[in-house]
Amino acid sequence: MKEVKIYTIVSYQLSPPITGESFCTDMVRHSDYAELEAKCAAMVAENAELKSALNDILQPDAAVLERNHRVRALDAMATPATEAHLAEVRAQGVEMFSEKFGGGTLISDMVKEVAKDFAAQLRKGVQS
Repeated sequence: MKEVKIYTIVSYQLSPPITGESFCTDMVRHSDYAELEAKCAAMVAENAELKSALNDILQPDAAVLERNHRVRALDAMATPATEAHLAEVRAQGVEMFSEKFGGGTLISDMVKEVAKDFAAQLRKGVQS
């Protein structure tokens, strides 16, 4: 996921101007907002699908279902948007860890390079 930049503008320069909030207003680009909104909507849809599937499996009258059917239903649940988001969070965590190593020494540079490669693998693992 690309980094979303936050821009600050003097409130009265907006059209229409925003009054009464504060002197400045933080903003993001519409394209960044739309991308984040689409990812959020995909995760919401996945979670609704999971909830529906679990409700079907766990209904009191579902006792007649074979145990294997329940296991297959749980195994079949795919959550690509959630998995991509979690992979991104993990990759960002690895990058944050690598930033703790100042740099300039052979070991710290090696740690940073390994961490960079590992973060890329985490991101790529979701796509493959």
